[in-house]
Amino acid sequence: MKTLQAVEQEIIATFEGLSTIDEKYALLFQLGEDLPPMDPSLKTDRNLVRGCQSTLWFHLSQTDGCFHLQADSDSLVVKGIAALLAKLIEGRTAEEVLSISMDFIDQLNIWKLASERNNGLMAMLDHIHSRARLAGEAPSPGLPNPENEDTFRSV
Repeated sequence: MKTLQAVEQEIIATFEGLSTIDEKYALLFQLGEDLPPMDPSLKTDRNLVRGCQSTLWFHLSQTDGCFHLQADSDSLVVKGIAALLAKLIEGRTAEEVLSISMDFIDQLNIWKLASERNNGLMAMLDHIHSRARLAGEAPSPGLPNPENEDTFRSV
């Protein structure tokens, strides 16, 4: 599996290869459209990303210690960024997910505000990090743990 940095560099190189902002946004929109549809039952209050002006749902699941992100949004831009995050997260451990930052977004030259100053981007990151931290506290399969049961489920 490629490192997080390698995947980030691939994303950056793809966007750098486009000559106009319109081409960059078209790619971002396409990436969002290419996300697999999110099961409506996952569009819950718990999966709603707080602090994002758009409606955005993230469902972070874990199988055999590896994470997968499902996402949906009413905004094409936000859904495209969610698709980039899904690509970064796919197959990662909790430790790797917790090391993800939004710094690579700045290098795509699609955003006017630096990522650390954009509340929506930081809300996305905070949501993902909090779910990854909860996963580390999740019980082993088959062992009941009512405290975490409603907060995070490994699949």
